[in-house]
Amino acid sequence: MLWCRPQVCVSMATGVCVLLSVYVGVCAAFNLDTEFPLLKTGTDRSLFGLSVALHQNLRTDSYLLLVGAPREKAEPNVPAKQTGGVYSCPITANQSDCNFILSDDLIEDMWLGVSVASQGRPGGRVLVATATCKDKLTRTNY
Repeated sequence: MLWCRPQVCVSMATGVCVLLSVYVGVCAAFNLDTEFPLLKTGTDRSLFGLSVALHQNLRTDSYLLLVGAPREKAEPNVPAKQTGGVYSCPITANQSDCNFILSDDLIEDMWLGVSVASQGRPGGRVLVATATCKDKLTRTNY
């Protein structure tokens, strides 16, 4: 069954095709560096990479990525099971060379690393936020 006249159906179909092509062109994703992507991996179900910040470390005169993993399991000596965490990852091709940054005052389900930010200047401060019932902000020099 045809619900419209043939001329109207053709022009509606043309209009829909034009609209979809414009919509897809505006919403298309891209990668800035397709030849040398930087890939880092974390543990399963830790939400590794939920937050990421680029930071310059003055001690080593290098850049590093600060990567949040808010559902990371706690270290063995911590009384909680799942606290979240933050990793320091060097800018290298190695996918598994990130180091876990230890923190004080860890409690169960604190979602440490849900937000990570760098002050943006060499040697600046790093902000790591948590999302618990007792919201808490942690600042550190790194």
